Order: sequence, then C-alpha cells, then structure tokens
Amino acid sequence: MSQERMLAYLNRLYDMTKNIENKLQNEKIGDKTVKKMSGTDFEDVVYDSLLEAGFEEKEISHSSQKFPDFVLVDLEDGDKMGVEVKKTDSAKWEVIGGSIYESLKNDIEDTYVLMAKLGGDKPEVRLRKYEECIDDLKVTHSPRFYLNLDLKEGEDYLSRNDAKDLLELSGDELNKKIRQLLRTQKSTWWSEGETVSFADLPQDEKGVYLNEGIALFPEVFKGDYRKFTPWLVYSCFVWCGNVRDIFSAGGNKYIEDMHIYVSAVMYRTLQNVSSIQQRIIEMTEDEQIKFWGKSTDDIGERIDNWLELVEENLKVSSDLIANNKKLQVYENSSDEQICISVKSEFMSRLNCMMKKGG
Repeated sequence: MSQERMLAYLNRLYDMTKNIENKLQNEKIGDKTVKKMSGTDFEDVVYDSLLEAGFEEKEISHSSQKFPDFVLVDLEDGDKMGVEVKKTDSAKWEVIGGSIYESLKNDIEDTYVLMAKLGGDKPEVRLRKYEECIDDLKVTHSPRFYLNLDLKEGEDYLSRNDAKDLLELSGDELNKKIRQLLRTQKSTWWSEGETVSFADLPQDEKGVYLNEGIALFPEVFKGDYRKFTPWLVYSCFVWCGNVRDIFSAGGNKYIEDMHIYVSAVMYRTLQNVSSIQQRIIEMTEDEQIKFWGKSTDDIGERIDNWLELVEENLKVSSDLIANNKKLQVYENSSDEQICISVKSEFMSRLNCMMKKGG
C-alpha cells in the first residue's frame, strides 16, 4: 500500500474512532447502558462505523475468532490493514491481548488497536498501532501480550527488549525468541508442545542457559540446582534430563597459566566471563532480590555481590583435590591447603577478569 493511501486509510479510521467515541458518550448521557456493552456488541458498532466511514463491504473481512478482528483490504493493490477491537469496563487503557501465535503480522502490513474504555467519567475510544501498545509478555496457558494504550513512544515491550522482529518470526525461531524473552520473568506452565529438550537446542542457546544459570544462581558452584531446574522448565520451557551436566560435564580442567585444576563450572565461568558479566549488569532490582536476596543500582557493587555469592557457594570436590595433588606444586600439601589454594586462585582470577570487563 502506498504511503499516500495508507495515510488516507488512517485518517478515515481516526475520524471513525472519534465518531464512535461521540456515539458512546451520547448513549451514556441518554440511558447509562454503555458500560454493559459486550465485546461482541462493540465489534458490531465498529463494523457499522466502518461502513459509515466509507469502507465497502467487500473491503472488510470480519472474524471474532481470528486475529485481528477486522482486515481491511485495499481493492486497488490487495494490501491489508488490520483492526483489533478491544473493550474494557475499567478506567484504565489496559487489557489482555491475544496469544503471541495469533498476533503475528502474517500478510497484513500493519494492525491497529481500536479500544473503548467504558470506565471513568465518560466513555473514550482510541486507535493506536498494535505493536506500540504491547506492554508485557506473560504466560497463562500460552504466551500472551498485555496491551496498554497509555504507553509513551518507545516504552512498548518490543522496544524495551530489543524484540522488534518478534511479530515477523515463526516456527522454531519464534519459539526460541519467546524462550529468550521469558527467561527471567515469573510465568506458569503452558503445554502446547513448545517445550523443548535442552539436548536439541543449538549450541549458542545452550550457552545462554549456562551463563544465565551461573549469573542468577551462584549456588550451582556447590552443585545445588534446586532453584535453577524449575526456572529452566517453567520460565524457559526447556527440559533437561540431567541438569548437572549443563555445568559439570567434562570433569575437571587443567589451566596452564594458573598451574591448577579447576572444576568444569569454574572453567566455564572463566571462559564466559563477558557474557556472565553482561547478564549481571542487565539484572533488574526484582531479579536481584528474587535470585540473590539483595539488590543495588551500582554496577560495581552488584558485581561484588555476585562474587561474594560465588565464593560462599564455591565447592572443591574430592576429585578436584585428588587431581591437584598429582601436581608437583601440591605434592606435600594437605587436602585443606589444596582446597584453600584452589579457591583463592580461582576467585583471584575471576575477580580480576570481572573488574576488567572480561
């Protein structure tokens, strides 16, 4: 659709929106019944208003069962514009949207939300581009958008989370993006076959969950996965039959320039310091409290908090002690001395790398 024709369509829709608002306000003044209007009733009002605005019946496709509710087809070039109709009885411009899987652009150029707010002093109606109204992504039985027509420009969910491509994706790429967005959000289980096995994920995505686990759950350094495991399943929708292997597969590793053996999770932490550090920097206050039990806005202090938690949870296994005991530098050392030394060497290296930015 040409820009000129798009503007003409939008002008008609905005004029129509104002006319609908005037009608609803007049009805409320007359018999006070507007607030009892159902969603279907409001769709009927919108359909009649489209015809009044000059749209022909053959230009309008309407279905309450599909997204969006109305599709306007430009008979000249076949391009499509969507209108999703929403109604709320509250005094806020907020309403639950549809499933992500129903909210994709498909072959529609742009979709707009036409919403009636029937609470408050008087009914109001607004028209706004759909993606600009997306306030959040939550999971009930499936991932759904929450809409808020009061959002300021640039404050929508897609902009805040660098996810402008979300509505363009499909299949595995869409599911991967959803898992990425939901990783650190509180959510509930949904069972539409979208849960995947950790073993089937590409290597780069496996690395993401490893780094997230190390950043958010310092207790993995002592082999405690009781919080990480449900988070992986219920927040990320990833199933792993042996979570321990995510962090410890491969056993102890010898680091030549440190002249010691370290555990697999220690080794992977040093290998991925930059990504882990970035995740810590991006943590919200809610995430810090939820996963660490304390929070701070100061990035340096936040990194120190994480380092303290790592040190508190750092475990040196008997196998790790035995491997280091084979080294000449430790041949006359006690188990306790080896344990203290390995912890000290690792924390010193980790501290240095984190403070230097990886």
